[in-house]
Amino acid sequence: MFREQIEALKKMLFSSPPDEAQRKDIDFLLAGGEIFALVMYGQLILENANIYDISDDVVDQIFDFMVRDFSRHALNLYSKPSSNDTQMAACLEMIRKPVSGDGRYGRVWQQVHNLKHEYEMNP
Repeated sequence: MFREQIEALKKMLFSSPPDEAQRKDIDFLLAGGEIFALVMYGQLILENANIYDISDDVVDQIFDFMVRDFSRHALNLYSKPSSNDTQMAACLEMIRKPVSGDGRYGRVWQQVHNLKHEYEMNP
């Protein structure tokens, strides 16, 4: 889902990049910047998942919220007064629902539960 969202973002940026007025609109730029930041974080997560031996379930659960955040920011960008029709159509393509239902959520929380009593806070 996240890759599909990135493809829709790229399509928007190539077909209808921010115009002069949008580049001066801080609110518009911040909405686009939120999406761009998620793309960068996604890249960093994937690069480091193997290095730190992060389970596929945990990585998938991270991308679950990232897909939802990406969708939320795409809706925000869609709603900007200065968004044009092409940008709005691309934003609708960015709105996705994460894949779920395979028990991943429970497996991740079991990993968290298994860490119970592993760490203590200093008084």
